[in-house]
Amino acid sequence: MDKAKHKEMQNQLAEKELVEFKKRLPIDENIFSQLFDFLDVELSQYGCDHTTILTKKFLDKNVVVNAIDVIDWLEDNGGGCDCEVLANVEDLFDYLNLPIKKTYPTNQIKKQKLNGLKTDFGFSIDKIPSPWTLTETILGNSKIYNFQIGKSDSCVAGLACDFPITQLDNDKFWTDLWIRETELSYNLDHLTVERMEFENYFAILVKTKDWTPVKIWCIRKSTEKWFLKMTTELSRHKGDIKELEKLISHIKTE
Repeated sequence: MDKAKHKEMQNQLAEKELVEFKKRLPIDENIFSQLFDFLDVELSQYGCDHTTILTKKFLDKNVVVNAIDVIDWLEDNGGGCDCEVLANVEDLFDYLNLPIKKTYPTNQIKKQKLNGLKTDFGFSIDKIPSPWTLTETILGNSKIYNFQIGKSDSCVAGLACDFPITQLDNDKFWTDLWIRETELSYNLDHLTVERMEFENYFAILVKTKDWTPVKIWCIRKSTEKWFLKMTTELSRHKGDIKELEKLISHIKTE
């Protein structure tokens, strides 16, 4: 077979594979290009917390009715979290001649599961209680720590610093924070703030019966250096709060 014929066959095969790829897309290909642009901006500002929360925000904001199918498709194609969607999935759409603008190049994204953790800002845990897992994500020079229940990102508790302690009693601050993080700014008549205590911890919970996301900010009473910011879902948040209590019982006191 001469080279010209071989190249022609390769081109025909590539065209056939592209047709099949397009048929399997859960949404229009142009929506994906908009998603990548959105993630590029958001990740540069907020970073990745080892979930697809930014992707879900985009899908909600653009009223994508089969958002669950889209999230499943992204995960099947290497997009298990927002930074992986941008680093791995965007490459599949090179045929659209998308501009290359990855905030976090693939070779700068490193992840590993940890059995325990001790930080220089006073957080320490020797053993991660089941069903929680702890993942360290390295983005360039930054490290992100996330506790997660199960393989999906339905319940994730991120380790964060600089708790807004002066806003503890300010309900509007917490509802505004929920709105900012979820990007859900309408149909909020039933948005509520609850306060809870778990032995040495204090927690703020914000939820509404009209939307899925539930946000919980949990801080140890003896420190302002770190806190846990948990995102879960309305249908499961009561059970996840019990698991949160189990997790914090394993965190070592200072």
